[in-house]
Amino acid sequence: MNIRDLRYFLAVAEVQHFGQAAEQCSISQPTLSGQIKKLEEELGVMLLERSNRRVMVTEIGEQVARSARRILREVDTIH
Repeated sequence: MNIRDLRYFLAVAEVQHFGQAAEQCSISQPTLSGQIKKLEEELGVMLLERSNRRVMVTEIGEQVARSARRILREVDTIH
């Protein structure tokens, strides 16, 4: 897990759309999807529920998002 992956996950969690989040992060949608999948595999949990029309943050995803926001605030403070 790295800071970049947390930023990518939060982007998807906030806009609930992979394409929009990828554009926001200035990366391709397949790259973003792959990084989120890698993060989920590393954590051993499903962070997002995906369907053809929607992306929803799971309950554990909400918990991870709260922690990620806190971590990224600390990182920004250090910078």
